[in-house]
Amino acid sequence: MFKSYHHFNILLIFIFIVSFRSTALAATGRDSIQAGADSAKNTRTGIAVKLLGKKIFSFYNSFGPFSASDRASSLEQKLLTFAEDPLFDFDSLRISTINNQVNIVYSSEVVTTISILDSISEQKSRVDIARFRLEKIREALQEVKKYHENGSIIKSLIFSVIILILFISILLLLNKLFNFARKKIDSWKDSPHQIFNFNNYEFINKDRQIKILHFILKVFRLLFNILLVVIALVFMFYLLPWTKFYTLQIIDFIIQPVRNFLHALWAYLPNFLSVCVILFITISINRLFRYLKHEVEREALNIPGFYPEWALPTYNIIRVIVWIFTIIVIWPYLPGSDSKIFQGISVFVGVLFSLTSASVLSNLMAGFTLTFTRAYKIGDRVKIGEITGEVVEKSMMVTKVKTIKNEEVTIPNSKIIGSEVMNYSSHTSGIGLILHTTVTIGYDAPWRTIHQLLINAALSTEGLLADPLPFVLQTSLDDFYISYQINAYTKEPARIAEIYSRLHQNIQDRFNEAGMEIMSPHYKAMRDGNTIAIPEEYRKKEG
Repeated sequence: MFKSYHHFNILLIFIFIVSFRSTALAATGRDSIQAGADSAKNTRTGIAVKLLGKKIFSFYNSFGPFSASDRASSLEQKLLTFAEDPLFDFDSLRISTINNQVNIVYSSEVVTTISILDSISEQKSRVDIARFRLEKIREALQEVKKYHENGSIIKSLIFSVIILILFISILLLLNKLFNFARKKIDSWKDSPHQIFNFNNYEFINKDRQIKILHFILKVFRLLFNILLVVIALVFMFYLLPWTKFYTLQIIDFIIQPVRNFLHALWAYLPNFLSVCVILFITISINRLFRYLKHEVEREALNIPGFYPEWALPTYNIIRVIVWIFTIIVIWPYLPGSDSKIFQGISVFVGVLFSLTSASVLSNLMAGFTLTFTRAYKIGDRVKIGEITGEVVEKSMMVTKVKTIKNEEVTIPNSKIIGSEVMNYSSHTSGIGLILHTTVTIGYDAPWRTIHQLLINAALSTEGLLADPLPFVLQTSLDDFYISYQINAYTKEPARIAEIYSRLHQNIQDRFNEAGMEIMSPHYKAMRDGNTIAIPEEYRKKEG
């Protein structure tokens, strides 16, 4: 749209000058305050009488049909006329008391009247009010006259032009610097080095990096231009008598929030130091408990009856308690903690937390219970309800189990508390886990032979221990068969399914080799010359 940034800067300067000047002229207008504004608020704050933007005094009440704003507007017009009159005589401006009325007059013209309501509002006599207002009027008119007589307006205009020239020069210089920076950024396109990277990791490609830098440069350029324009306008209009007062007001609008913030910060400094001390103590306590946690976890510190896996949850509980206590202590020291808004937000957050955290708290308490009862740990082979697998993750909220089918099941801790947990790994470090399976054999088979066949099958199974020796239990004497249970030790609970499968295979092989049948409880056969119920290859060996 613009051929260069120079055109843009010139247009920006023109817009700011026009807008600032329009604001000043509008503020000095004589009819800016409506007649209906003489309300209870005006009675408290008053309607200011201004001469060239500077406040002289205020009207707080109406007088006859004239509102406070009408009185202020009328007096401002008369004062402007006096200021522009080269033959104005200060001695003719005096106080007149006629017919119980106190007036400020110039020659025979009434400038303003002090009413009884004025006396009541300001709690002074009408004569004292008249003297005060007359003194303020004379001071304002003398200041304007003096300014005109000394040629200060011409000097102010000259200084304003100098400031404008200096401002344009600085603006052009900054634009040259920004153009140099833009060319420097463009030169990085051919550079082999990355601008934004971390350990040779490229967050974004180089073209996009160049675009981001150009955007940042444009933003800074615009901000600098606006800042320079504002500073130049403030200095220029401060030198002019018509806009000096409004310039001071604008400066005060800018500085006042900063001043209020600094005052509030200074007033809050003692509380801030108290908060810092409390936080320092809290952080030190947490670091101490964290150190103790590490020492317990690596078993360098042994506490009787306290297990290493309890260190982390215990530390988390203590840390939460310490921080809750810290928040309670520092709460009164926080800025705005006694305000209704702050308290309302706190209540809202508390209600929201109480309504949505029932299940969360239930799972948390269940997680702590499972941890301190040492029901299982990561890597254990467990059975939780109908789910059997290896514990791969254990938190305060859920437990994740990987089944033998490589399925990952997430179980809420609150559900685990309400069900049985079978841990196959808890005693594998000692004598081992006993695996067992049952076969049913008829009464015609000698039981000693059955025992030996089952023990031989267990000893030949990979994953089962020879020491302690496997043993057989006869668990029942039923109508048609005897139940034999083989028991063998293992220290590999993660291979339970595989070990059971190999054990069953070996039992079949040993019984088939011995020519003995493993009969089903519902199996019926007529032995009138029928063949034995074992595989054919083993029958040939028997023959």
